[in-house]
Amino acid sequence: MLLTKRNMSEQFKKPPLQATVSPTGWRSAKVITQQAGKSPIQDLADALGVASQVGQQYAGLQAFEYKQGVKKGEIAAVSADLNDKAQRLDTIGEQLDVPRSQLFGYQVGFRKQTGRRVAKSNFNAGLQARLKEVELNPENGNFDVIDQIIQDEETKALESLRQAGGAQLALQGFSEYSSEIKDRFKLQATEARHKAIDKFNKSMHTAELNNDFSDRAGMLETAEDVNSFKADLKKRMDEIHTDSKIPKSEVIELVWNTFASPTIRGLLSGENPQPDRAEELLNTISDIETVKGAKLGNINREGAAIKSTATSFRDQIAKAREKIENDKPDISNRIKREYSVAATAIASGPTGNERIDTREVNAIARQLIHAGYSEDEAEAIATEVYTESDVASYTRYLSKFLDSETTRDAFSEASMAFSRMRLEQAQLGSMYLTNKEQEQLEDKFRTLKETDPELSVTDFLNSGGAGFKLGPITDKKARATIGSIDLEYEKKKWWSASEAKKVGFSSFISRMRTNTEALYMDKGKLPTGINTKIDQLIEPFETTFINTYNNLTKEAAASINPDAPDREQLMIDKEKEISEQLLGRFTRLQETLQTIQQLETRRAAQDAVGFDEDTFNEQLEQAERDVKDLHGWWEGKIKDLLIESIYEVGEMADVFEPGEAPTITIAERDYEFRRLTGANSPIRSRALEAADKFEKALLDPSKMIEQFEDADAPKRYEETTKLLRKRFGYRSIEQVPDYDPKVVDSVDWRLTPVVASEDDLKPLVTAYRSELESYYKLPLQEQNIEDPQFSTLRKMRDKFGIFDDPSKDKEGRLMMENLRLFIASQRNLFNQ
Repeated sequence: MLLTKRNMSEQFKKPPLQATVSPTGWRSAKVITQQAGKSPIQDLADALGVASQVGQQYAGLQAFEYKQGVKKGEIAAVSADLNDKAQRLDTIGEQLDVPRSQLFGYQVGFRKQTGRRVAKSNFNAGLQARLKEVELNPENGNFDVIDQIIQDEETKALESLRQAGGAQLALQGFSEYSSEIKDRFKLQATEARHKAIDKFNKSMHTAELNNDFSDRAGMLETAEDVNSFKADLKKRMDEIHTDSKIPKSEVIELVWNTFASPTIRGLLSGENPQPDRAEELLNTISDIETVKGAKLGNINREGAAIKSTATSFRDQIAKAREKIENDKPDISNRIKREYSVAATAIASGPTGNERIDTREVNAIARQLIHAGYSEDEAEAIATEVYTESDVASYTRYLSKFLDSETTRDAFSEASMAFSRMRLEQAQLGSMYLTNKEQEQLEDKFRTLKETDPELSVTDFLNSGGAGFKLGPITDKKARATIGSIDLEYEKKKWWSASEAKKVGFSSFISRMRTNTEALYMDKGKLPTGINTKIDQLIEPFETTFINTYNNLTKEAAASINPDAPDREQLMIDKEKEISEQLLGRFTRLQETLQTIQQLETRRAAQDAVGFDEDTFNEQLEQAERDVKDLHGWWEGKIKDLLIESIYEVGEMADVFEPGEAPTITIAERDYEFRRLTGANSPIRSRALEAADKFEKALLDPSKMIEQFEDADAPKRYEETTKLLRKRFGYRSIEQVPDYDPKVVDSVDWRLTPVVASEDDLKPLVTAYRSELESYYKLPLQEQNIEDPQFSTLRKMRDKFGIFDDPSKDKEGRLMMENLRLFIASQRNLFNQ
């Protein structure tokens, strides 16, 4: 029953309403209210003085009434809107002659259908458009992508529906219809995802099968290889079935269709089919057991037609063998042609012409590529054998032809002709030599003749020039040239066969020993038992000097015209010059060894005795006092002297007390001796000045005796000077006296500083190294340490026994171990 406007007014009593227009343009109803007058109670309260309490109560009552009024006003406004809409709906129903309930039903149905249409078109279409996405990234193996796609597309469709003004009924219609769409898509997408993952897993198994078994499949040469291959492949099939949950039937299809069949087909295709290997692989795979008693080769079903495919493969194998047999003569001839060209080029060797050499290397590389080498390998091998003229190695490289069934028999047939071909090439090459080969042959003969003077022309030519050619050399021009060179050498032998050469050589050997013995003679006699030591000194160097003597005399003899009438006298003069040079060098070498050994022995003896600092200090103090005792005898008598006493030097240096006879010596003054060596003594410079003046005075000992009127004066000054030098050293190595075996107390560079300061050691090292390098660069016979250009070397040897051999380190620098020890000891004196 339709509600009329009158019935609704009766049921919902409302206050008077007045239509208004809001700022947004919507019509609304406003409740008309009347302002209440002031209450008499308020007046009474004011009069009685209780306005505050009554006012609060009245204010609360007034707020409650206000809220009730707002609520009733809202209800009245909604009722007014509902009446307005119901009136418009009735108006439409009257115009269409349709009841209000039918109009309500139509509106519900229309809006729900709108939601269904969006679900069917937008949502479903979006899902189908993204169906392929479920096949992406199958390696992660999960299905989350399906739910994500559904969620994305559902959100997108609902947002589109809301933007189009869809009401709640439309959303409800979308929800009711989309559930079926989502379920259907999920089934569809799950199936597609599963297939993608399955396909990916099988592709991975295929890759692993080919990676692990493809190379082995072409190398089944022994029964052990076959059995191992079958066992490993069967094990892999079982693992795929167990681990990946793939049915055995599908595993068989996987192995046959993606590994076995393509591998066999590959062995039978291309320019170089391998029927034997293909057959062996086919037989091996066919013999694998799938279940007990069942063979893989007997399976013949859809998806795994192994038996029928194997029959087809066997027909192809037979045809491949027939083709190889038919092609064998042509391939064999090709191998021989290529070998003839390559072997000839290799035997001849590089020409020096870049274009020709490149062409030859390319020709060699072509056959190597034919044999099965890669281009890079072929080029490297071709360059190697061509550069080395190594035909034998090249022939061995060609054995790679045996690796291919296409060329195996053809190469075996062709290789039987290689020896004959090489022999023919060798004979032809020996009969005719190029101009360059002539020069190379001459150089080789001269080289061998130098090392083996007895080498005959016949032996050299019959040996192919000592391997220069593969067979005897028959080239007429070459034989004549080698013969003439041999005659030249024969003429030069006149000195080697002469009596004068024997006398000169014998004298040279004898003088090496006598010169060495002379160094160790004492009053014209050798000490007892010295002969063994002489032998030990000569032996390490004897061979070197004899070889140098022979080489130099040979060169000298070659420079003299063998037909000259005075050739022997000319050669005797040259031999004497060579002998004197070498004997001088040998003698200087022995002198160096003697000096070094003597100084080492002296230092060892000093080490055995030891160095007592206190005793030495006492000796120096006493020596100074002995000198000072002389001072009083001559001080007032002689004024113009060439020397100054230790007292005067000490007084100048503020070492002694001025104006008084010295009571404190330099040794006593140098109170830090036990902690500081003479090298860094605080009074070193004055001590060295005193030593210099004493040495100058000692140049004329008779005058010193006369001046002091004391025969012991020189001896006292010598002792004091010696001890001062031992303690305080020298300003440079030039001041240090050369070693004299007769002087007992020689300079020990481990205790005595021989330079003014540590900084002076660096230029000493530089000069020593430079001279040593120049010294050893000279030929043996020209090495003379007495030469002024080697002054530092001579001083270091003669003063300190320091001299180094030509030993070098890994970087090619002279090691100079003796000098390093010397410098380290000196530096230590300045740093104590």
